[in-house]
Amino acid sequence: MQQWDMEAALDVESARSARGISPGVIDAAMSSLATFIAALVAANLLDDADLGVYAVFYTAFNFGQVIANNLVYIPAEVVAVAWPIEDRLRIIRQSMPLALGPSLAGAMAIGVASLITIQIVEAALVVPLTLTAGVTTFLWPTQDHVRRTLHIAHKSWAAAAVSITQVLAVVGSIAILTATDAPRAWIPYGSLAIANAVSLIVGLGLARMSLPAGTAPERIHMRSLSQSGSWLLVGVATPTISAFAGASIITFAAGPEILGFAEAARIAAVPVLVLGTGLGYVLGPKIMTAALAGDRSVSRTIHLRFNAIVVAAAVGYTALAGWDWAGNPMATLIPKAFEVAWLVPATIGANILMAALVLVLQELVAARRARLIAIVSLISAPLQLAAAATAGVTQTFARPLSLAVGNGIRLYGNARSISRIYAPE
Repeated sequence: MQQWDMEAALDVESARSARGISPGVIDAAMSSLATFIAALVAANLLDDADLGVYAVFYTAFNFGQVIANNLVYIPAEVVAVAWPIEDRLRIIRQSMPLALGPSLAGAMAIGVASLITIQIVEAALVVPLTLTAGVTTFLWPTQDHVRRTLHIAHKSWAAAAVSITQVLAVVGSIAILTATDAPRAWIPYGSLAIANAVSLIVGLGLARMSLPAGTAPERIHMRSLSQSGSWLLVGVATPTISAFAGASIITFAAGPEILGFAEAARIAAVPVLVLGTGLGYVLGPKIMTAALAGDRSVSRTIHLRFNAIVVAAAVGYTALAGWDWAGNPMATLIPKAFEVAWLVPATIGANILMAALVLVLQELVAARRARLIAIVSLISAPLQLAAAATAGVTQTFARPLSLAVGNGIRLYGNARSISRIYAPE
């Protein structure tokens, strides 16, 4: 590996992170807005039971896209962070071919959702969701990787342009599909599949335009990536599998209508995760550099800043959108989310824990502690499923409860693991 001045890089990351926060948040906001618009269409086009089925496919999509992300793309990004800034975009040319197989495997995971839901609803709903969610799951990790790599290369505005393109493509495809009287089941994930394809092409074009002449500092191989990627896949895939299994448990224990209300609340509560993800896009390279340099003080400063912003925003958002009242725009957009009192605030609370994990996981990945992430996830999984199994009693609250239990245990265990990557002060 090419020698690199870690302390100098840490100074550069520190100087640039403040300038990058705005485009980073814009990028995450626009990308999440694209999925929010598609989910909003689903919430308004599908009845309660069908929305519950959509929620099962959503959890399957979350699992499918983590395979390529964690087996190939994220380990490749960790390698790229250790390269000079001008060379970091070169990682895309090497990572994309390696991720083809894992991306296909992720798309095939949608078939599990199909097998589960075909038993309780008609094929006219399941087949379109299977096909469109499968294509979306195949494309999503690569588009996400391109945007994250643009951030790592300090091209955050280019990453924001990609996600803005994604939003425009979602809106345009929904308008076209609606105007042509396409069956409702084809629209939510169909529009996302089109948007991801269009924005991926734009992202690859912007990355190519930013590449200087020359070659990459080193050649990456699947074997080297899988050393950390396999553990990382276990660590990240386990919670998504647990969420998928939990959604299935809730569906059979309490009915798809109950899961449909919980899915509507998830959509209404998503801005908290948008903020956490946006900050993570920009502060992620800095926290990874701090971990590589062994700088505990920088790590503490970043975590304090990140958590303070997320918690403050979550409290403010709960006051605005936690209940059904005249000033709440979500009550108009997603009325189903507020049919059960306190469900949205409970979901926001679970999302705070999920958002807090963003930087913690990136820091441990950079420090080559993916095995610890996996162990904590395996410990949390049965307790998360046990919480979901209370659906017969807790009804709609089983979903935020199970997510809070799972994410809370992961946050506690992984945060404690961070102390092991820094020498005593």
